[in-house]
Amino acid sequence: MKRNTLMLGLALTAAALAAAVSLGSWPFSASRAAATAQAGGDAGAASAAEAGSGVHAMLATPQGRRFQQRRQFQDEAKRFFRDAAALGPAERERRAQALQAQIDRYEQADELSAGETMLLRVGLIRATVPDEARQALLVQQLAQRYRSQAAQHEQAFVEQQARDPKFQAYKRSEARIVAETMAMQQIPGGLTRDEYLRQRLQAERERIYR
Repeated sequence: MKRNTLMLGLALTAAALAAAVSLGSWPFSASRAAATAQAGGDAGAASAAEAGSGVHAMLATPQGRRFQQRRQFQDEAKRFFRDAAALGPAERERRAQALQAQIDRYEQADELSAGETMLLRVGLIRATVPDEARQALLVQQLAQRYRSQAAQHEQAFVEQQARDPKFQAYKRSEARIVAETMAMQQIPGGLTRDEYLRQRLQAERERIYR
């Protein structure tokens, strides 16, 4: 979407610059200037229309529809948190449950980070639980849940790396390079020891993972 917006902005900017040059300090006659201005306006309208059709085409793709749905979800969340205190209990609960279901769906699809999800869930707790002590307990339980999930993901990553022959080869090279660098009396190239070590390790990673 950012790319589409940029394309539209560039098209409109180009049209505006063309019109400005045509009507600026160039020594055109009045009739020539008027004709040029009309041509520039027509070209700008055509460019804007073409860019606009491109934006609509992109939004019609599955990726574009997902983007629109994500924006709608974000807008609904903002409206709920803004209006929650003024809503009646039944309406607040209904909207909270709908938002909760959307958060669950986005989290399961890995379309929300753990940080984003936790912030939204804390917001729901604060918007729907009036007792502050109860709020604090639920937030604490939620934080513990995400800490446990992070630990599980970290453990899974470590186990995956342990089975990766390239990672194991790099770790062996890393130990050798560190030992060699620490034993050097003089560092080449006028580098500090840390800079030299960082460059050697980066080169080794690139060699192994290329």
